[in-house]
This record gives sequence, structure tokens and C-alpha cells, in this order.
Amino acid sequence: MTASAILKSLVRDQAVSLLESPSRSDAWDLAGQNFIRQKDIQSALSSFKRSEASGPPYPAAYLYRLAMALELSQNHGAAAARYIRVYRDKDAAQRRDALYRAVGCLHRMGDQATIAELLGDLNPGDWRGYQELGLIAGLAFSGTGNPVRSISWLLIEPDIETPESSARLVLTTLIDKGAEFRNAADVRRFLLESIETFFIGSLLCRKVIRWVVRSGHAGQLASPELIQSSKGKSLSYASMFFRESGAKDTARRLGKMALVLQPDDPGSMQAILPDETEGNVESLHSPVRWAKAIIIVPDSTDFMVNDAVIALKIADLESLTTTYLARAADRFKASPKLLYNIGAHFNEKALAEQAEPVLRRAVLLEPGYAKAWSSYTISMCTMLKPERGIVSSLRALTSDPKVQSGYTNLAMAYRGVGELDLAVSAGKRQLEVSPNDAVARMGVAFNSLAIGAIEEGFTFYRHRWAQKGFPSKKRPFPQTEWTLQKIPRASKVLIYMEQGMGDELMFSWFLYYAEELAPGQVVVECDQRLIPVFERTFPTIEFWPMTGPCQRRLLADDIQYKVPIGHLPSMFTARLRQLIKDRWTLGLDKMRSGNGWIQPSPEGVTRWRDELAAIAGDHRICIGVAWRSGNMARARVSQYLTAEEIAQSLPDNSVAVILQYVYEDEEIDIIRREASRRGIDVVIFDDLDLKNDLSDVVDLCAAVDAIVTPLTSTAFMGGVVGTPTWVFRTSPTESIWQQLGAPLIPWIPDIRLFFRDATESWDASIVTVRDDLSASIDWVLERRRPRAQGTEADNQ
Repeated sequence: MTASAILKSLVRDQAVSLLESPSRSDAWDLAGQNFIRQKDIQSALSSFKRSEASGPPYPAAYLYRLAMALELSQNHGAAAARYIRVYRDKDAAQRRDALYRAVGCLHRMGDQATIAELLGDLNPGDWRGYQELGLIAGLAFSGTGNPVRSISWLLIEPDIETPESSARLVLTTLIDKGAEFRNAADVRRFLLESIETFFIGSLLCRKVIRWVVRSGHAGQLASPELIQSSKGKSLSYASMFFRESGAKDTARRLGKMALVLQPDDPGSMQAILPDETEGNVESLHSPVRWAKAIIIVPDSTDFMVNDAVIALKIADLESLTTTYLARAADRFKASPKLLYNIGAHFNEKALAEQAEPVLRRAVLLEPGYAKAWSSYTISMCTMLKPERGIVSSLRALTSDPKVQSGYTNLAMAYRGVGELDLAVSAGKRQLEVSPNDAVARMGVAFNSLAIGAIEEGFTFYRHRWAQKGFPSKKRPFPQTEWTLQKIPRASKVLIYMEQGMGDELMFSWFLYYAEELAPGQVVVECDQRLIPVFERTFPTIEFWPMTGPCQRRLLADDIQYKVPIGHLPSMFTARLRQLIKDRWTLGLDKMRSGNGWIQPSPEGVTRWRDELAAIAGDHRICIGVAWRSGNMARARVSQYLTAEEIAQSLPDNSVAVILQYVYEDEEIDIIRREASRRGIDVVIFDDLDLKNDLSDVVDLCAAVDAIVTPLTSTAFMGGVVGTPTWVFRTSPTESIWQQLGAPLIPWIPDIRLFFRDATESWDASIVTVRDDLSASIDWVLERRRPRAQGTEADNQ
């Protein structure tokens, strides 16, 4: 813009000022500020440059605004240079912000060396609160060969505790790759700089401290300077790691010192506890012994006993803790707070029958006790009384609308009565109260998916790693997350599997979608046992086994992007919508097969069919059976059948092929007794390792005529190879989330689901499955004949 044009666009006073004194820096600076307000960046930039040219002297404030205008016009190099000049002016009021913005500009330019030089002597702890500064600095120091400084900066990121955050993944990768300290001074500096960040009792803190100890610098944790700065927390961690290394006397000494400064620190209490390998344990101070004594002695108050209960819960010695907590509840029947703490612990251990009377007593004593009412909901739902759970949740929320997990527990109760819409609404209300509630978020995910709200459901499902006890860890790969952006020709995307063998098979369907977008550019990390199966099915994909330290190949430069397999459905919801539409009517067909996608070995299938034919002949069907998994937690047991029940579900004169990889000999005896009465042969292939020889197991699943099982990995193995699979399932809604609101699992339609309510027996479902299988025998045998003649392609 010309000078005359600039003058025309200014207010009168500014224009007069510039006409009278065209060399005044402040006048041009005011003009630039005016243009910023008008969002005219180019005019602002011209004005600020005229202001700069009108100096010297040129005030830092003017220079800062010029830098901002340059940054807004995408001239990051020139902007960074001006910001750095402002930062180096010791008297500039904007110097901290100038440094922050300079780093941002340099980051966008990829200039890691200059970032590392600028931040080299700064204390990361002084820069908390500057968005993404810790991550940017961490990447810069990592890229310039200073991993320890990188970790110091990464620790100031506010989301560093979130396992899936970028800062956390970079930090974990650096530590796992063996980042090393240069010397003891390097260790001291790191610990003192990071003290406010990681001495917080988290799993991350343990990982970082383990890294320090593993580097041979455990003694630094007991340095006087660090003890004072951490208020004794460093002693607590030092004692923990000395105990793990077998130096129990040192650990106990440090633990006692830590308890002076932190009397309630559980880590220090753990350090001074005896164990069964020590001799005269009676002479040792023990918080557990203290807690037991407090509960037993006659003159204890309920306040003292409540502290003892909390100590026992921290120690969590299973049956011992349960026994003494029950004793405390019996002694102090009139203490609501104590009763709540005990009942909540019983609920955590799935001891709902013990929790229920304790919590009921608490709310009778204090009718407005919201936390106790909410915990009572958990007891009711665990005991399969969700209607009462709804009532207790509403009582809790009436007393305190922000009670911890209040709406989460209400959502659980609504799901228990089959009201999924209300469960979704309650889960969303919980997220309004507590946005980071991982249980609520996953409840919304699964309930939304179950009613067919797949876009919303899979978006929430992306947060699954925030759950406590999630069945697999998020892999610490450093690459950029793939969100379907185009991949350069010479680069690849890494997709890593998660959650277990059944889920790997189930989600492998989405590899087709990924491969269509990036043909020949997909690398997959998966369970080593499944690699032969996946390589046959996806010959253009490169598969690598999932190992502790990840394979070096998966960190190679050509792998530019990464994504966990469970994220893929959220990226392909339009494809899923079409799949549901295409296969909807298929869900109404009782006889369906051949819709699998996993390719077994033709030779292996032929071998198993020959063995089965020798046993069954031409007129008996061979049915693969399983009745439970190895996980016998209370929440899972309701999904399983007994050995007798699975045998009762089979048609007469059939052949039962055991696909159950973990069982007791007594269970097989029960199946044989039931089978012998009805002309059923029971077959166990002793030379087949059903847990580890998964390629062979997949071939067997493709060779049998049908499969009958609960929804375990066996069900998914049958469905993905296209074998008709009859599946038992407990659900109050007569649906599972994988159906996405459809009458079948869209990508595994050969799984047929037979539901019961948890309050009912399996009897009706067993009869239905047996009759259904009996009615399907001719269809199954007819399906077998063309396969044997080689006129029908296997497992289309």
C-alpha cells in the first residue's frame, strides 16, 4: 500500500501526526496498530516497517509488534529475528513472550538448532503454561542430540500425564531408546529443574525415576538439596527403588526419613514394611500392623479407624484387607464416612454383596450422602438390580449434582435396563461435570455405537487409552498420527494392533480400507502368532511382531505416519454406513456363511477336513466349541457357559471339536458324559496348541462346519474365515456395540448372536441354538460337499 493510501485509511489525528512528522516511529507504530485492529495485515506490516526505519532509537515494544505483523504475514524467518532482538533486550517488557513466539516461528521453519541454542540455559520449570513450548523444545533438543534436556522440557507439558499425548509418547520413546546422562552434574540439574513436574506420585514419575536409577544415579535422589526442594518426596522414591534392588536396610532408613517430612506418604510406608523373607519381622514398624491394631483396640475412635481403613486400602492385601474392613464396619455402624470408604472398596473388588449393606447403612444414617448413594448404584448394578441403581443414582445427584462419577453410574444403571439413549445422555452430562472422566467417555462411545450413532461413538472411542486398566498399552511410536492425509510415495504408514487376538482379527477388516488409500505403503505391528494368517490375507502389507522394545524397522525414516487400528473405524464411517446398508437384510437370514475375509492355508484346511471326515463321515456335522475364556473376572463370567451347557447346545449325533484353549480336565469329563448320552463324539487334537499355533487354529476353524461359543476370540476366528458361528451373549439390550445398531455385525455377518438377560439362565438360548443347528444340518452338509469337490472357493 502507498503512503497516500495509508494516510487515507487512518483516522484524522493519526494522519495529521504522520504528515507533520513523517519520521516519527511512534506515529507509524500507532498506524500499524490501527491496521491490526482492522485486520489489514499487509498495511500493518508496511507501517511497522516504516516505524522501524524511522529509528533509532527503536523501542522494543515497536519491534515486538513488527515481529507479530511479520508472523501474521507468514514471514517466520524475519519475525523470529525481530522476536529474538526483543528477547535479548534485558529491559523489554515483552521479552518472555518474544522468546516464546520466536520459538514458535523457528519450529514452523524446522530450525531445531536455533531453538536449542535459545533455550539452552533456561530452566523449563520457569516456562510452564506456555502452550506446546515443552513439546517444541523437547523435539528440538531431541533432534539436536540432547535427550536429557529434551525430557526436562517435555515434562512441563500440561498433558504429559495423558498416555496418548504427543509429549508423553516422545518422552517414553527417548527413555526406552536409552537416553543417557553425561555426568552427575547433568543429573542434578535435571532433577532440580523437573522437581515440580514429576514428584507427584504418578506412573510417569516412576518411569522417569526408574530411568535415573537405571542410569546409575540413584544416590542423587537422596541429595540434601533435592530432599529440601521436593519436601521429602525424593526420599520416598529413592527408598522404593533401593527396596526393589534388594537394599532393604537402605530403603527402610530412607523411608523413615521421608515419613518425617511426609507422614502420610504411602510409598514411604511401603518401604518400611517387612516381607516374608525377613527374619524378625515382629520388631519392624508396620503401617498395616498399626492399622489392624487401631481397628481392634477398644478405645479407637471412628476417625482413627477411618485412617486405618484408608491405610489398609492402600496396602490392599486382598483377603486380609477385606477381613479387617468388614470388622471395622461391624464395630462402627454409626459412622457414615467410614462405612462409605469400606463399601466403596468392596465395590472396587466386585464384592457387591458385602458392599450393599454397608452402603445402605451409610445412607440411612446420612440420607443426603451423595457419594454413598452413587456407590450404592454400583452395588445394585453388579447385583443385576439396575432399576434400584437408577433410583440411588438420582438420589445421589439430587443431593450433589457434581458428585464424583454420579452420571457415569447413572448411565451404567440405564444401560442395565436397556435404555441406551438415556445412558448416552447421562454419560454426556458427566462429561459436562468432569470432562476428563474416561469411564464416562467410553460409556458414551459404546452406547452410541450400540444405537447406531457411529460417527459420535467412534470419535469417543479414540480416547480409550485414558481408561484405567485398558487391556493394552499405547505403543510409543514417534511418528505423526495418520488422519488419512496423503502419504508421500516413498513413505509408509504404521498401523499397530491392540487389545488382544480377538480384537486384532476383528479390526483387521479395516486394513482393506487403509490399503485402498495407501496401496503398498502400509506396515502393521501385530501379535506374532497372527503374522502368517495376516500375510496370506494381505500380501501387499508388511507385518512385524509386537515386541517389548519395538522392532527397529518400525522406527525407520520411511515410516512417516502411525495410527492404532482402533482409530480406523472413526475415519471410515461413511464406508461403514454403506456396509450396514448393503448387509442389513443378510442379518435376517438364519443360514449364512462364506463372508469372511481372513485367508486360511488351503493345505491346512484340507488336512483338517480330511481328519474330520475320517471321524464324522458324510452325514454328521463337525462343530467347533468353546464355553469360556481364561479371564474369570465377575464382569466376564456372566458371558460364559458351563461345560455342560455348551454340550447341551449341540444337536444329537454331531461331532464336538474342542477349540477351548484353557480348561480343566473335569470340564472335558462333563462334556463327554453329556455327549455320550446323545451320540455326540468329542474330539481333542492333543498335538494342536490352541493358544499359540494360531495359524493352525484358524485353518481348523475354517475346516469345521460350524462353531458354537460365547463372544470370545473363538467367535471372531470363526466369523473372519466365514464359518457359520453361533454365539451366546448376555445383554440387557439384546445387542452389542459391534453391531452398530444393525441386526448383525456388519463386517462379520457370519456371526449369529443369541442373547439372554443376565438375570435369566441360558436354558432358552441353549434350546434355540440346538434347534437352529439341527434345522441347519442339511444346509451345512450341502455347503460341505461342493467345498470337498473343489467347485466352491473357500472362505470368500
